[in-house]
Amino acid sequence: MNVNRLIPIALGIVVVAAAIGAFVIWRSLGRGYWVPPANSTFLIKLGSPLDTSSPTDLGDGEFNYLGGPAKPPTVYDIDGNNNPSTTVDQLHNRGAHVLCYVPVGEWTPYMYDANDPRWAPLKGQVFNGTDRWLNTNPAGPYYSTLLDLEEQQFENCKSKGFDAIQPDGTDEAEGHGVSFNGSPLTVAEVNAYLIKLTEIAHSVGLSIGQLDYLDQTAALEPYFDFAIVESCFPAGVCGMTAPYAAAHKAIFEIEYTASPLAVCPAALAAGRVAGRYDPSLNGKLRIPCT
Repeated sequence: MNVNRLIPIALGIVVVAAAIGAFVIWRSLGRGYWVPPANSTFLIKLGSPLDTSSPTDLGDGEFNYLGGPAKPPTVYDIDGNNNPSTTVDQLHNRGAHVLCYVPVGEWTPYMYDANDPRWAPLKGQVFNGTDRWLNTNPAGPYYSTLLDLEEQQFENCKSKGFDAIQPDGTDEAEGHGVSFNGSPLTVAEVNAYLIKLTEIAHSVGLSIGQLDYLDQTAALEPYFDFAIVESCFPAGVCGMTAPYAAAHKAIFEIEYTASPLAVCPAALAAGRVAGRYDPSLNGKLRIPCT
């Protein structure tokens, strides 16, 4: 047997094996976009732009629910429109990643490109004074326009350096938003739209989370990269996030009224990243479990 002839063959096998391994790792890491680890630490501030000179806004020097030093946030959830790219850059410089809050179920004058005239035929009834439900029905006559506008919002997040999308409003639109025939949106219609949003987010290089809407977790978890849940503890529905825990995906639990002493033991045992916040999410109250 000629050993010298076998050397190139062996090297070829090593190269191919390495390439296959790299491909598998690439796929497992989310096809090139960042996905929050299940053991992340979390801070959300949506009421106003995050002030990177404020220790409170950054979550520095805080205490966990047991009174010990809290771990610094590794994931920040902030508004994608009222925070500049410099804020995202500064959070990245801290070693953190940043979620981009984007309204996807409603139109609001505070959203990115709110004055684009293409929103007009998509607007439904008014709520909260100025906000309008959007016609997110896949059978609607302007559905393709809606998807283009949402992609525009996601690309704005990407251009600012955000790592992921935190969509808001679709869970509330079920039963409220208008649809093509004037009927309330159905679960199937909402889910189809949400799944399409995951495709758009991934296509622009961002991960995306499911917000609330827990009765559809089993159907939606395969498409979303993480979950964000609000006030699940007093409602007794935190266990409905189990598909995300089983898939080793991050679950960010935001509580507004429940005591951290009651919330945290259960959340930690179930692998949820929980904390107590002011209902206005103004950054003035955060008691994380870790």
